[in-house]
Amino acid sequence: MDVKSYCSNMRNEVESWKTQIDGHMKEADRRSADMNEAPKAILKINELVTEMEEAINRLEVECPADWSAEKARVDGIQKDLERLWREAAEGSPDDL
Repeated sequence: MDVKSYCSNMRNEVESWKTQIDGHMKEADRRSADMNEAPKAILKINELVTEMEEAINRLEVECPADWSAEKARVDGIQKDLERLWREAAEGSPDDL
């Protein structure tokens, strides 16, 4: 897979995460006007999504010939996102 195809696929992944996070943040907002009370798992997931998006933006702009390190980083972030989401879902409903 080339870097442009990879970035396109990962861009779709980022948008999917953003949609999920947005829904849960709105739910947390309905429960409390103080966003500092938003579930910690969602805040951490949001940070990782932002980090993933920034890495993809760099890849799209730089379009390096050897992008294996960047791919490994983005793939690692994706695995962390999935793990955190799963852990939060298995825990308290308030974590999501």
